[in-house]
Amino acid sequence: MGAPWFGAKAYGIGVSPKRPAGWIALAIYVAAVVATAPITRHLAAPRWMAGVVIGLLTVAFLLLMLAKSDRQPWRWRWGGR
Repeated sequence: MGAPWFGAKAYGIGVSPKRPAGWIALAIYVAAVVATAPITRHLAAPRWMAGVVIGLLTVAFLLLMLAKSDRQPWRWRWGGR
């Protein structure tokens, strides 16, 4: 499987990018979300379609983070405690 792209955060809940592949995946996700509104407007799609597309992108990104994480539970962390 290789090295995990995402690792448990030191503070807070969830995971964050730990490898360049994780940062690239995050950049692609952000670019896709930002581009969704202009693209759906250009295609004359209904306004709600942008929300659906962003929701699907978010679910896909969460599944990617889950698949490429270090498999530690997503729980609240207080740093070194």
